[in-house]
Amino acid sequence: MATGKPREAAKQYTQAVESGEVNYEVWQNLLLLEIQLESFDDAIKHADQALELFPNQGMIYYFHGFANLRKRQYPEAIASLEQAKKLARSDAGFMSDISNMLGDAYNATKAYEKSDKAYDEALALNPNNTTTLNNYSYYLSLRKVNLEKAEKMSALLIKNSPDNPTFLDTYAWVLYTREKYREAKKVMERAIGTGNANATHFEHYGDILFKLGDVNGAVQQWQKARGMNANSETLNKKIANRKMYE
Repeated sequence: MATGKPREAAKQYTQAVESGEVNYEVWQNLLLLEIQLESFDDAIKHADQALELFPNQGMIYYFHGFANLRKRQYPEAIASLEQAKKLARSDAGFMSDISNMLGDAYNATKAYEKSDKAYDEALALNPNNTTTLNNYSYYLSLRKVNLEKAEKMSALLIKNSPDNPTFLDTYAWVLYTREKYREAKKVMERAIGTGNANATHFEHYGDILFKLGDVNGAVQQWQKARGMNANSETLNKKIANRKMYE
């Protein structure tokens, strides 16, 4: 692990936990590596085993919740993260991250009141939590609620991270939802100008151009998005019929 060989380290830690009793640090290191390696099934299995030995360790519940969240197993993620939250009250940064993930999980299950509360708790602990600012403002824009709050959060986001294309896309989309199309266009052009734009950026750029009356430009951007494997039914309809579908 110290020499930067995570896969070999995870293999050795797995052998250690399977061969007999080991201390908590070994389990924690194994789970950390499995999360980093995106071996989420292994992380869930080993977290379950570790919790039988160390049922009061918030970090194990955190890893268990994280892995389930990434597997889109939201009820399991929520249960583990809520328990991690109960056990981690002394660490503000850790609590902020847990609350952010709870916000994501509750949003995915459409428990929007709980989601908003969790995001607010994350920001109360860390007002500059970039993941929370991004996800919270974007999900509010999709729901078309609290848009003024969403704009303030996404503006702070790009103030702190001015060259991040994902964050710029979020800010542009919030502006779009507020019908501030010219401002949204400028921000989206900044996102594309980073050189790291993806299909979503180009599709959103096309949507903005359409709202500004530039239908030809919109279709060109939608075609770029489709060329980057964004082959969705809605996108194809936009291109074929030269109109928006929201």
